[in-house]
Amino acid sequence: MNNNKKIILSIYLFCMITFVVIIFDGFSLQEIISLEFLLILKESFIEISQNNTLITSLAIIILALLWAFFLGFNAPIGIFSGMILGSYLGTVISLIGLTAGATLLYISAQYLFKKNLNNLFKNKYSNIRGKFHNNELIFFVLYRIFVGIPFGISNLVAVLFNVQTKNFIIGTIIGIFPSIFIWASIGSGFDNIISKNQEIPGMSEIISSPEIRTPIIYFMIFVALVFLGKKLVNRQS
Repeated sequence: MNNNKKIILSIYLFCMITFVVIIFDGFSLQEIISLEFLLILKESFIEISQNNTLITSLAIIILALLWAFFLGFNAPIGIFSGMILGSYLGTVISLIGLTAGATLLYISAQYLFKKNLNNLFKNKYSNIRGKFHNNELIFFVLYRIFVGIPFGISNLVAVLFNVQTKNFIIGTIIGIFPSIFIWASIGSGFDNIISKNQEIPGMSEIISSPEIRTPIIYFMIFVALVFLGKKLVNRQS
């Protein structure tokens, strides 16, 4: 890695750390564990946007874009969007922001660090594409759904496959849609529970509530289908 790339990588890591610090600054560990920090962030978003849906949506898109660009998981954004915008709009806004951030990360990594990422990941993930159909878009949708690599890392691993940007975008939207909808539904249910209680209920009470129990069942079904799909793919390879 030459000096210019080292400088770019250092700037990226510095910006990533700064972004994380800004998001979680001022929150105690207990607030993070209890998810109380999400309520505080929600109130801050609503206050800044003056409860304007368009402004709130744009702000969440920017947040999701940065979150994905800095290797974040998609679940927190889905939950947070669901809390503020509801299951359906929260899903759409999350998909837009996360896909934009993932694409920006993919293009940047492909342009700047393709050789380095190939050296880093080729031994572990180079055989993935051979397990799927030759159609690039179908391959990438299945890659998003079945491979099981964390969202941020999967955007970097995709550099190995040299996927066209168009197929990367469409494949990401389709591939992460089921999980994002479930997370947004959980976020919406969590917000409904909080609105009915003066205090944040315990985790067992949250999980057992109908608002959360239903999307969790969907999530378990989704995980089971992904697991079975991976088994089928491995058996056919």
